[in-house]
Order: sequence, then structure tokens, then C-alpha cells
Amino acid sequence: MVKGKIRALVVDDSEFFAQMTAETLTEEHDIDSVAVHSGQGALDKLAEEDFDCVVSDYEMPEMNGLELLRTIREDDPTLPFILLTGRGDEETASKAIAVGVADYLLKLEVVEDKQYGRLANRIQSVVEQDRTRKKFESLVANSPDGIAQVTDGGVLLSANSAIADRLGTETAELEGERLTDVMDTEAARRRVAAVRRAIDTGEAEVIEEAVDGRHYHTQCIPVESHRQRNTVQLVSRDVTDQIQRQRELERQNERLEQFAGVVSHDLRNPLNVAESAIELLEWPDDDEDAELLSKVDRSLDRMGEIIEDVLKLARDGQTVDDPEEVGLDAIATEAWAWVETDDAALSVATDASIRADPNRAQDVFANLFRNAVEHNDERVTVTVGRLADGFYVADDGSGIDEDAGVFQMGHSTSRDGTGIGLAIVMQVAQAHGWTVTHTESESGGARFEITGVEILD
Repeated sequence: MVKGKIRALVVDDSEFFAQMTAETLTEEHDIDSVAVHSGQGALDKLAEEDFDCVVSDYEMPEMNGLELLRTIREDDPTLPFILLTGRGDEETASKAIAVGVADYLLKLEVVEDKQYGRLANRIQSVVEQDRTRKKFESLVANSPDGIAQVTDGGVLLSANSAIADRLGTETAELEGERLTDVMDTEAARRRVAAVRRAIDTGEAEVIEEAVDGRHYHTQCIPVESHRQRNTVQLVSRDVTDQIQRQRELERQNERLEQFAGVVSHDLRNPLNVAESAIELLEWPDDDEDAELLSKVDRSLDRMGEIIEDVLKLARDGQTVDDPEEVGLDAIATEAWAWVETDDAALSVATDASIRADPNRAQDVFANLFRNAVEHNDERVTVTVGRLADGFYVADDGSGIDEDAGVFQMGHSTSRDGTGIGLAIVMQVAQAHGWTVTHTESESGGARFEITGVEILD
């Protein structure tokens, strides 16, 4: 059903028929209709008001229905026009179609058989088609993607402003031109070849190409045009920014891998030497010396923890390219086993699955669990639950200062914390394309919400 009330202009030299038709359409079929009694009267009314459709008699003095349509087409090439004719012969039908009539009915059927419902249905149908066409044309015209109708010979039947802007011309100038005449010859040949393949196979063709330093993802989609059968809809999207971002991410991943290698080799090796040396030392009898050696031992352990966290931070920051289906219950339970939870308790209140990298998703849970346990002196219960587009981890502890920069590197309110755990959570989330926020739980503790997650029920 057409949305929005339809306005129809009824044209007939019979004042009685015109008025009766307009009134019936208005009162019984909710089509706002206006009656006029001549072709010139119709032109005058169209100049004053907007209408969605014209319903006109064919045989009228001075200006018949087809002559009226030809005149209307000079100003409005697309206004739906329904012809009521007393002749059902092929010649009249052929003329009507040639001029561009949207539909035609036998006038006697409408008048004598009182088939106004049939006329109303025809009006609604042609108006709906016209509104759909206008919406599509508006989308095409305003799309940032280059869109064109192209024949199998590479001739442009139409093109939107995005393509015209890329080629430095106007849309009207492109109609009837060959692709090879208006753009880089090699690129044009690739597109024409893709157009022909799409027409031959009846399936869309996709090409990735670089033209004048820009990157394009181009689809050639077979369609049937009223102007020519062997055509495709060519849709070309400029993906230069996405390509550049992808390359930057790849460079970032390489830098992170190099950084992880430096941390792993250049810091861990000297640390291992120092730890081995302490193990070989005899523990001194002097209490003061023993305490100093104990501090060195604790400091080396601390350095080891920091190195492990920094390594994980570097590697977890890499983008996730191949996520898998993982169950929140299973992954949270496994992560809980990694953490020294003392007498804390875990409750998983969902059986949903998500798409994620399993190892790095476990890092999210492990660090959130560790954060809950280490930052609360009393026994806590940690709950994992589902959100509409993600999940949350909440505890019933003392909570977090809302203004605290909890995701900042080095932020920690615990003497034993490295201040890297929640930064790892943020890195893993960003690598997946997720968002992490923190707020207060229902019991006043901390609640971390991870959203933008693909949920698999």
C-alpha cells in the first residue's frame, strides 16, 4: 500500500463523469481527487498544484488524452498518467504505450460496470512505482558511491554525480559516452570486461583496482533496463581510506611484534641471568643482608610480572582477523581457573556465545577477574552476564572511582598491581572492534561492559 495520501487529477470533457469519478475516488478510496473538464484546464491545474497521478479521457475536443500527455511530458517526464479510452484496439494501446502512458483502462468498464475500485488500484499501483523509483533515484543521486548504468559495449546510459565528480564533468555530459573515452583507458577496459562477464554469466562481477592513486571496489550487477536489456548497474566505491587504515594496522602489528620480541629477548634474558645468580648465592646469616637479598628477589619477581604483562599488552593489541565462536560460560570459567581467586566466587548468568579470538578473550576475563579480586579486601562474587550487544563483568565489592583513569597504562590502586591489566582489556577490546566502559554494579561494586560484540545465540 502506498504511504502518504495520493492526489489525483481527473480529466474529462464530461463534467458529470469527471466530477463523479473524482468524488468516488475521494470518498470511497481515500484518493484526494480534483476534476477538470479539458486538456488546457488540466495543464493550468498542474501549473498551480502538485499531483501524484493524472487520470484522463482519451477522446476530448481541442486536446485529446495523448496530446495532453505529450504536453505534460515537456515539463514533467515521469508524472504517472492513466488513460481512459473508449477503444480497446491495438492501435490505441500501441500509441498510448509509445507516448509513455503508465496504464490504460476501458472507460466503459469504469462507467457502466462501476469499476472504480479497479481504477483506484491502478492509481495506487502506478503511484507506488513512481515513488519507489524517485526514492531509488534520490539514493543513487546522493550516494557517495559512483553508480552508472552501462551497456555491454561500455556505453554509459546514466551516471550519478559521484562518478561525474571523479571524472571532472557533469552527469548530463556522460550519457551516451563510452567508458574508454571518459576515463583511464586500462581501467575502462577492465570495467568493460567485467560488465561483459556479468552479462554473459548473469552474476555480479567484482573488481579491485587502483586508478590515479585511489583504490576502488567495483561491482557490476546485471539488470534489465527499460532502455536496453544487456546492461549492468556499475557501483564503484572509493576504498582508499580503508586500504590505508588496513596498511597502517598491518604496520602497527609489525611494530608491536618487534616490540614484543625486544621485550622478550632483551629484557627477559638479563632477568633470567639475575634470577639464576640469586639462586646460586648462599642465603646470608646476617638479617640485614638477608633482607636486602630478599628485596632483590622480590624485585626480580616483580620485573618478571611486568615483562609478562607488557608482552601480553603488545600482542593483544594486534587486530583480530579470524574470530571464532566461543561460549561465554566456557571461556569465563577457564579464565577464572587462571586467576588466584582466594575465596572469591564466580557466577556466569548466560549461555550465549560470541565471535572472538579465544585466547585474547580469555585475557579480557582473566584481567577483569584479577582486578575484582585484587582491589577488594573482602570476599567478592563476580558475575558474568549478557547485554544486548555484548557482555558484562560485575562484582559486589567496594567499586571504582568513576573519574579514575582505570584503563590508563600504569593506573593501579593496589600495591601489587602492575597497572597494565585493564589496559590489556582495552587493547583486546579495540583489537576486536569492541567498546569497554565501566560503571557501578547493582550492589555498588565495579561493572565493566563490553559492547559492539557479535552475539551468537
